[in-house]
Amino acid sequence: MLYVVPLQEELDLNPLPNDAREFKKMPKATCQMCNKSMPLQVLALHIQVCKSSDSASSIEETEVQFVSESNLDEITQENFPSESVLPCPICQLKFPVDSLELHASLCGEQNLLESPDHSSFMRNDDSGIADDTTGNSSSPQVLCLDDLLELLAGRVNAENQFRICVSRDNLLERGLKQWQRQKKGNPANQLKITFIGEAGVDSGALRKEFLTEMISGIEKRLFLGQRAKSPQYSNSDLDNGLFRTAGEIFAVSLAQGGPAPCFMREWCYFYLTTGEVDVSRICKDDVDDVEYSLLITKVEEATDLTEFTDEIISCGYTGALNIEQKDAVIRAIVLHATFRVIPMLGDLRKGLQLYGLLDILKEHPSLCKSLFVPGQECTPDADYILSNVAPEMSERGTSRASVESKIINYFQDFLQEIECGESAEDAAEVETEPSYLTVPRVMQWITGQGHKPLLISEQKAFQIVFKFDHDCKVRMPQHTICFPIVSACTNTVTFPVAHMTTYEDF
Repeated sequence: MLYVVPLQEELDLNPLPNDAREFKKMPKATCQMCNKSMPLQVLALHIQVCKSSDSASSIEETEVQFVSESNLDEITQENFPSESVLPCPICQLKFPVDSLELHASLCGEQNLLESPDHSSFMRNDDSGIADDTTGNSSSPQVLCLDDLLELLAGRVNAENQFRICVSRDNLLERGLKQWQRQKKGNPANQLKITFIGEAGVDSGALRKEFLTEMISGIEKRLFLGQRAKSPQYSNSDLDNGLFRTAGEIFAVSLAQGGPAPCFMREWCYFYLTTGEVDVSRICKDDVDDVEYSLLITKVEEATDLTEFTDEIISCGYTGALNIEQKDAVIRAIVLHATFRVIPMLGDLRKGLQLYGLLDILKEHPSLCKSLFVPGQECTPDADYILSNVAPEMSERGTSRASVESKIINYFQDFLQEIECGESAEDAAEVETEPSYLTVPRVMQWITGQGHKPLLISEQKAFQIVFKFDHDCKVRMPQHTICFPIVSACTNTVTFPVAHMTTYEDF
């Protein structure tokens, strides 16, 4: 056993200072709390000491009182001298000068939140948010009719085409058949029209002309009535799918610049939007079928209802046939005449599913009503056409400019004469003709469309250009007659001036 004698009597256990020579060659690090540099080996011990000293110093700090609206009122005047207390300009309570500004800001916010106007405003905001969440969050917000039409136009597949090649002869029937027979295309695609035997390329004008003729033809072919109409009862048309095709054409017309089918009765539109019949909306004036209209007239004038027993019973009436029950009999006839066309409206709704139009009708029935129910006049008149004419005239004061002004006046007189019916001997006979002349047809001849543009952007850009040809006899000295030349793609008509010196020549 060996015994080692200690070299010193006592060992110094105190830690070496950070600048001791023993630490000179050791790596250094800086404390992030006190920013002191020290050897890396003693940093862990220093951090513990540094934290404890920091917490101790925080305890010694002066306690801070947080003032809020709840405890601000507890600060009384007893703690402050009277000269340091002032009234709040809002609630008129007295508070210390140092805390008065804070109280006034909180007091104003509290009064605003408690006011009835502000609470109603918040309820309106909340209800608006709730309404928005119930709808389709991915669909754009529809605020007006223009937004709705833009939404439909954006759903058209412009990358692909739905081509219809049709003859102008018997355009409605041929158009309906060709629409149904298209297997390669889809009505959701961009509609392209080709008229057989014509070299025109559809840049939009032919499509609008086709849709204008189809909407007008469907109105006369599948609907009955005067200004507001209801579907015609026809099992053969229903079985052939014509009403569903008509619904698709309505959707395409609204989405691709055609006219709106604004000729339906209000109860029919209500069924399109809801799929239900509101009996309270139906009256005897809604009966468009001639057979049942005559029966209603006979019942109203009859003194003995037994004369029409078979007709009345066929309408579903099972009550007593006497004068006292005349109103009930008429009501039964009205409901029978309207309810029997529900299958036609049901097929029409199926066609309106194109572009999601049916869902839009359900969400915005009041906004879409003007597109289906007669109301605001969308048919152009003479004043509308002349107000959108942009003539390319010669220099003012020249003889050519004078002649051009006369031709414009001739055109205006011609349109107004058509409106007044002076060009027809009998207006009733004219309306039975398939090609009778009207102001919308004149506009369709020039532009391809016989209706006012639906979109606001199209309304602003719409114009008809008048050009004047003064040199036709110079180019062709031997000819004796010329006709106006129309370019529907550019809404332009060129008048041969030399052949329109008088209104009769025009």
